[in-house]
Amino acid sequence: GMTQSRFNAFLLSLAGARHRGAATLAALSLALVAAGCGSGGGSGGGELSKAQYEQHLQADSQAITKAFTPLRKPPQTLAQLASQLKVGEDKLRGAADDLDGVKPPKNVQADNAALVKGFREFADELELYRKAAVKKNPKLVQQAVAGLQKSHALVDARNATDDLKKKGYKLASGAVVP
Repeated sequence: GMTQSRFNAFLLSLAGARHRGAATLAALSLALVAAGCGSGGGSGGGELSKAQYEQHLQADSQAITKAFTPLRKPPQTLAQLASQLKVGEDKLRGAADDLDGVKPPKNVQADNAALVKGFREFADELELYRKAAVKKNPKLVQQAVAGLQKSHALVDARNATDDLKKKGYKLASGAVVP
């Protein structure tokens, strides 16, 4: 199996490699915890108002923070890593299902769809990582990490939040998108 020191070294290199991703995710979370100014006209056919949609974004954005905890603060053991990744996966999938189940304002429907897809893909990538950790197989773990490092899910999600921002879904103060 993997020795503790090798595991620690591996996690440190992962944390370093994902550093920019971590900054992106932190910014993404903040971007989603946005407070909107003013809401659009009447909403027809179950379409959410801007304020209503933002409530979903605020709740669901916490999933990203949860999903990223084990990548930002490396756990002590592979077992602990696996259980934290599982929580992150479940939160991301729950958030994706929630956003998938609402009718956002028309001008952000494409962004909403991109967030749903990004959350689900990121959850799938975390799942591969978790399964490798459970097997305590260094080679599988490395493959999963390589996948995370090349992840398009986060880029897609960030692009969607950038677009939401342009449309007046304000970033929380202090949020900086790298």
